[in-house]
Amino acid sequence: MDRIARVRSETGFYHVVSRGNNKRPVFSDDVDRHRFLKLLQDCCAQYDINIIAWCLMSNHVHLLLEDLHGQLSEAMKRLLGGYAAYFNARTGRIGHLFQGRFSSRAIDTDAYLLECVRYIHNNPANAHVAPADIYPWSSYREYMSEANITATGLILDMLDGPEGFSRFVADRDACTYCFGGTRAMSDEDARRIARAIARQRGIDLALIKDMSHARRVDLALAMEDAGLMQRQIAEAIGTSKASVARMLKLRQR
Repeated sequence: MDRIARVRSETGFYHVVSRGNNKRPVFSDDVDRHRFLKLLQDCCAQYDINIIAWCLMSNHVHLLLEDLHGQLSEAMKRLLGGYAAYFNARTGRIGHLFQGRFSSRAIDTDAYLLECVRYIHNNPANAHVAPADIYPWSSYREYMSEANITATGLILDMLDGPEGFSRFVADRDACTYCFGGTRAMSDEDARRIARAIARQRGIDLALIKDMSHARRVDLALAMEDAGLMQRQIAEAIGTSKASVARMLKLRQR
């Protein structure tokens, strides 16, 4: 079967995720994490890719990368292949370390670029591991002090410096982004994002049935843009899936 072509970003920004095979850990200790980051830095330098944000979890990694010359696939192949060879040699394991190809999502607007930054840094908090500001294996500290491998300038300019960055990341409930990759968004993430979208518009979802049809359509369209399925949108705005389908068709008129 032919592989599905990756969606190309018009801006060059991509949210990249690579997961351990069978959900197994891809790091055994901090030595492994340091090696991965060194390989990441070297590969991105070789292919002229900027590292905008990163987070290393136990069995997967999140990267936000700016690919200036369409070299993302080659860079990731070199990074993941090189790290897997190192890890297998060090631990004596055999077989695939990572689960298939890496997943990527094109980030084509400033709003979603910022939301992706917030989502990546809050991954440890969302997984109940540690708050973003104390988790040691993400680019959060580079944004708050001196950058090492991360190109922090763009995001800091957009958020008015480290303090603005810290406040933005801390507002987890406002996040309207979730990386789905090839998987459907979970209902838990869908509910969180639906609440955030409603909150941005000053809407209490508990009172949604009292809202005008136009406002409910606006919510439905925003939720679809954020990646919610029609069933999840219907649950959020208190209507049927068929009604949501009719609302979404209004975009095409």
